[in-house]
Amino acid sequence: MPRFEEVQMKMADVAKEHLEIFNMQVMIEQFTLDRECKFFFGLPDKEPPYYVSATAELTYDAFQTGMTIHEENLEEDEATDVDTSIEIEFTVLFPIMKEVPDIKKILREIEAEFPDIEPVLVSKEIFDGEETGREFEISYYYDIDSAEILDDDLYDEIFFELKSLLEFIYNRTKDHIDYAWYRGED
Repeated sequence: MPRFEEVQMKMADVAKEHLEIFNMQVMIEQFTLDRECKFFFGLPDKEPPYYVSATAELTYDAFQTGMTIHEENLEEDEATDVDTSIEIEFTVLFPIMKEVPDIKKILREIEAEFPDIEPVLVSKEIFDGEETGREFEISYYYDIDSAEILDDDLYDEIFFELKSLLEFIYNRTKDHIDYAWYRGED
């Protein structure tokens, strides 16, 4: 099983061919040694702040971290019969919108256009004192077998699909984006 850092750098190298990486966080839990990496993406042809953005989160638990060390010490003819697949969680954040479009219709279109991702829609209600608003995001997962963890073609396909999904959502929501929200203080 490849080391956490190898997978993290592979994801970053391939992702930057399709998307703008505007932040990356790495966390290591002190006692269990669980490792987590979170990438934040925007569309490369848009200027910050990104109206539509996404995150990709990769986690190696203590067992997987231990397996990378254990496998380095195995002889060539020895093998382990342990599931060392990883899961990458993607979250796509919709823009802040006024006059919210039919989100369920957009979700059905996403399911038809991107049948591999099985998205889950999350809606958050925002209270700011004077009025309430709503934020939307979709989440989906990819399980990657340990034999494919460093496969360039697989990551290329995954991140091309993520870029296409971000463009799709932007095109379906651009007439509803509350641009005043992103302008900030003048």
